[in-house]
Amino acid sequence: MNRLPLSVHTPKAVQSPKACLKLDMPLHAFTDSGIHVAQLVGTLLNEIADVDHEVSHANILQALGITTAVRMAMADASAKTGGDFSLELLEIDVGSADEAAPRAA
Repeated sequence: MNRLPLSVHTPKAVQSPKACLKLDMPLHAFTDSGIHVAQLVGTLLNEIADVDHEVSHANILQALGITTAVRMAMADASAKTGGDFSLELLEIDVGSADEAAPRAA
């Protein structure tokens, strides 16, 4: 199994090497390119860093979870139809969480 070693440097890492996060992540067997994965991880982390610093870690993780679910649905639909869904985002319709009906557990 291939692995993706990551070193994530934060602004504090400039002052202290101990502020560098070092991770060694396994890549899924169906990963086409570890380089593409690394580039996407870097892009996503940089985009998140550019978001308002008032956004909580919980909200960021929730957004990434929803994004993952959307991408999984797109991949599933592409596999079923034999064609790719467009990567261009045209619109997101987000209803208020207060308006959503409660879900059964």
